[in-house]
Amino acid sequence: MTFQDDELSYALGKQGGTRKKLERASGAVVQYVGQNALFSGEKSLRRKAKEYMKWLFNQLEGPVYVDGWEDRDDCTVVDVPSECIGYVTGARRAALGNMEEEWGTLMFFMNKEAMNGGGKGRDRSDRSRGGSEQLAIF
Repeated sequence: MTFQDDELSYALGKQGGTRKKLERASGAVVQYVGQNALFSGEKSLRRKAKEYMKWLFNQLEGPVYVDGWEDRDDCTVVDVPSECIGYVTGARRAALGNMEEEWGTLMFFMNKEAMNGGGKGRDRSDRSRGGSEQLAIF
């Protein structure tokens, strides 16, 4: 996997945090040499690491939804009430990031409706009316 300069800094993360998160969640070794990402470990672990990285970059473009998450052995999905999403996420994603670090996971909210042309996701007025969103945990 080859990166542009701005992509490499995102893939690495602050003090290598994103790289370490990908390693812990996938079980593979993730290293960067120049503009290239190298993955080491069993084939299934390397595949997970590449997939997780793809989802991280897809989040920069908009909502992400993992088709077939129900059939995956590395995924748990939790319905989070809309009024709790801010608390779970935290300011600038701090609470979610702390949980990822503590438990060695990758987490993000999935939004199938927004991916199917429903916009960038729900706005705050939609959240205040109830409902829930799916938090994917890998």
